[in-house]
Amino acid sequence: FVAGQTKASPNAVFSGSVPYLMLAGNLVAGWQLARSLIIAEDLASRSFDTDFMLAKIVTARFYAEHILNKAPGIRDSIVDGAESVTALPVDMY
Repeated sequence: FVAGQTKASPNAVFSGSVPYLMLAGNLVAGWQLARSLIIAEDLASRSFDTDFMLAKIVTARFYAEHILNKAPGIRDSIVDGAESVTALPVDMY
């Protein structure tokens, strides 16, 4: 959407810039938590600092269920939310 619409509808693309950055941050954090989850599962199975590893696993699950599950909605606000952002004339801001 961003690459394909920048020239045709720059205001629509720019209006989604904050949600885009939020989505990118959430996804990168989820990716890093997923990496730590894989390691934590491996180390927990070998009884290495089990409590800490289980906390890592629970944290990754929480993040996935409470933060990453919002990604489709954030995507929608990026792609379809421009009209409400650009509804007011610029001089009214």
